[in-house]
Amino acid sequence: MTKHHYSEEIGSEILLIGGAEDKLNERHILRKFVEMSGGKKASILIVPVPSDFPAAAAEIYRKIFGNLGIKKVTVLKATSRRELVSVNPESVLKGVTGIFLTGGDQMRLSSILGGTKFLALLKRRIKDGIVLGGSSAGAASMSSTMIVRGEPSVQPLKDSIRLCPGLGILKNIIIDQHFTQRARLTRLITAVSYNPNNLGIGIDENTAVHIRSNGILEVLGSGTVTIIDGSGITYNTISEVQESEPFSVLGLQVNILSSGVRYDIYERKPTEVVGDYLQIS
Repeated sequence: MTKHHYSEEIGSEILLIGGAEDKLNERHILRKFVEMSGGKKASILIVPVPSDFPAAAAEIYRKIFGNLGIKKVTVLKATSRRELVSVNPESVLKGVTGIFLTGGDQMRLSSILGGTKFLALLKRRIKDGIVLGGSSAGAASMSSTMIVRGEPSVQPLKDSIRLCPGLGILKNIIIDQHFTQRARLTRLITAVSYNPNNLGIGIDENTAVHIRSNGILEVLGSGTVTIIDGSGITYNTISEVQESEPFSVLGLQVNILSSGVRYDIYERKPTEVVGDYLQIS
């Protein structure tokens, strides 16, 4: 299969969680992250930087991963820019097989991690095979461009969202979280319309996408994932309307995926549906 390179190649496996994942019962999504990171032999680093209460957030996940049988769980204790620039990233990341970014505020995460030696080394380690997982803000921050503000609206409005640079781990992708629960379809459509080269991925709560290094995305969990592909847009007036006005966009492709469905982010099409109904080569 020839890649169209709508999205750049991914070096490792990534788990994007839409937030509010089950932390008390079966914990299927967090179990998946543990499995991806090496099972009981995993060494997991929790990065609670996005959270308003980083120590509390880190403790919640430390207990969960411990209860799932992981003996080596560490926490990035540096939660401010001043603290992070003085961290020895080689020491912090030594032996780590899985990195987990908690929820909170994605702008806090990008403004603290952006441009640091820690982030530079983290990106190199991801290309070398470290597994990366993130929930809510931790997921949204992984893209090159991320949504940081935006209220639900009945119609797509030019000024309904605010975009800023993310961590740049996933190229040409925009991630939105708590998607159906917070009625975020129009804001993701707006984000994609600003630059149709970006693939929009909206993830419901207690739902995740597992992206493999070959670009195959699989949906996990109880909700759905909405994928908005703007590469086929034929008409787009977002640059022409006033700030608070609705705009026209024609040719958007919207796919809604539930658990088990797979999608090729390089080719921008479903590859197979696990079940009896659809096979696409």
